Amino acid sequence: MKTINKLALGAVVVALGAGIFISQSSGSLQSIKQTAAKAVVNAYGADISPKAEMRASTDPQRDERAKEELGYIIGSQAYLYGLPSLRLNEFRYGMSKLATLNRDDKNFYDQGERGIKYNEFSYLKALPEAGLKLGITPNVDTLYGSVFFNLKKEPVIIHVPAILDRYYSLQITDANLSNVAYIGTRATQSKAGNYALVGPDFSGTLPQGLNPIHMPTNEGFFALRIQVDSEKDQAHINSLQAKFSVLPLSNFLNPNKPLILQDFPKPNEEGELSQYRRIVENMQRNPPATEELKAAWNSFQYIGMSITSKFNPDNIDPAIKRGMERAIDSVHDIVAWKVKFRGYKSQSNWNVDLRGGSYASDYLARAEGAIQGLVVHDSNEAMYFHTYHDGSKQTLTGDESYTLHFEADSLPPVDAFWSITVYGMDYNLVANPINRYAINSHNKDLKYNADGSLTIHIQAQQPLAGTANWLPTAQGDQFRLNYRTYMPGAQLRNKDLVEQYLPPVTRVN
Repeated sequence: MKTINKLALGAVVVALGAGIFISQSSGSLQSIKQTAAKAVVNAYGADISPKAEMRASTDPQRDERAKEELGYIIGSQAYLYGLPSLRLNEFRYGMSKLATLNRDDKNFYDQGERGIKYNEFSYLKALPEAGLKLGITPNVDTLYGSVFFNLKKEPVIIHVPAILDRYYSLQITDANLSNVAYIGTRATQSKAGNYALVGPDFSGTLPQGLNPIHMPTNEGFFALRIQVDSEKDQAHINSLQAKFSVLPLSNFLNPNKPLILQDFPKPNEEGELSQYRRIVENMQRNPPATEELKAAWNSFQYIGMSITSKFNPDNIDPAIKRGMERAIDSVHDIVAWKVKFRGYKSQSNWNVDLRGGSYASDYLARAEGAIQGLVVHDSNEAMYFHTYHDGSKQTLTGDESYTLHFEADSLPPVDAFWSITVYGMDYNLVANPINRYAINSHNKDLKYNADGSLTIHIQAQQPLAGTANWLPTAQGDQFRLNYRTYMPGAQLRNKDLVEQYLPPVTRVN
């Protein structure tokens, strides 16, 4: 073993000590450090001191740049983390306003006072059309119902009827729009039942006969989807929707108790760094439930964000604030890119997402899902593929004509149904002369080829083959396609097999 002489050992001690104690004789100190460093190199054959560019800064301008970058980097992480909570607050307030303005419209129904409130079941009575600007890629395969719940005071009881003649799902998410539980055809075999959404603060005992669903946050959202075969089917679906009910536990136990529903808070976008303030407020009402989700807040404290303290921008260094302000636009760019290129690209240019809407700590996927569709199904419930491009990577536009051809052995393997829908770049349905927004597997007018294959025509003008397989687009406008599969087979959830069921969108020359 190599022996270290006393001079080298002393130099190591001096080198370590020189980093801790400051002398008035800076020139002498620098000389000692250099001598010590040489001794260390001579003794060990390498310099083990930290790199000079990461030692304590002596440049005030560099310090200002560093603080701004800290605000930018951690601000980006915090804003990305909190975007889904902002989206939920904005969307629920907007839906209440939309329902209030359209209370007498045939499309809307809510069970309580004018407008939608916490713990109130509301639903669309008719399929959405191009004029309904929801901006959440609404499908025309199912009729929607929803509840924005609040479990702070007590659990909420959901009554679900038996629905045996068609597919349905009730998707339950937390305050960050991450999936927690399902009720429906797949999850509960279409059985009737009473389910109790139980918040993290509840310490009481539930009555017999209630199926508890323990929620990690007091606030959240659930989306009901019931399959529609045709417009003639809507009256039957409305009768099924009316059989669902949502009540606070105390009203469920005592039907004579007056039902008092609470308004949603209006998002307050005023003030400096309001996005970060609102994220803090949302998280304080709905603290992270796991150590994994709490861990991110250890870093957020450096930019004045805490789950336990009020957010005050006046207490944040101006340089850090500049970085936080810059972060907002950058996160918008990142999410916009992620929305376009979700998951990974198939060989045929469809975006494939095998993860679904149970995000854990994948904050980028969670933010992207919240912006693109609000809530995203888990892959065993439904798989969504989408594309903005044809098979040659050219942007889809209404100036061109396209076909989508499924070979007979490559039709989507599903236990429920599949559909393909056209959306504009604003995530709304596209107006067209025949008011057709999607092609789906339960469309009885679809015409299959003699060999069992299926060709769909995607274009602005009516194809020569007729309207049966025509999916209209808007002349000149860019568009996207959403390809949904409900209760997908294992092949669609397998990265090695899914390519067979994703044919390219082919431009017709």
